[in-house]
Amino acid sequence: MKRVTSVLTLALCAGLAGAEPPSAAKGATPEALRAEIDGLKASRVAWREIPWRTCLLDGLRESRVKRKPVLLWVFIDRPTDDARC
Repeated sequence: MKRVTSVLTLALCAGLAGAEPPSAAKGATPEALRAEIDGLKASRVAWREIPWRTCLLDGLRESRVKRKPVLLWVFIDRPTDDARC
């Protein structure tokens, strides 16, 4: 058992020693980091293209006209007398 633990420890250390350091450790600029992050993001995500409505009545009206379903997203922390709609 002791030998297996030693072998695993050596393998772990060898893997960490040969690992490529992250970009931040290389002294990259904030602009380069932002470009790297943006490169990892998906360019088009379907839910971002949905025309969200903040008023339930407007959403219901549009769903009737377009004959499409409605997704109701409710936040519990909104006051009951909220005058947004």
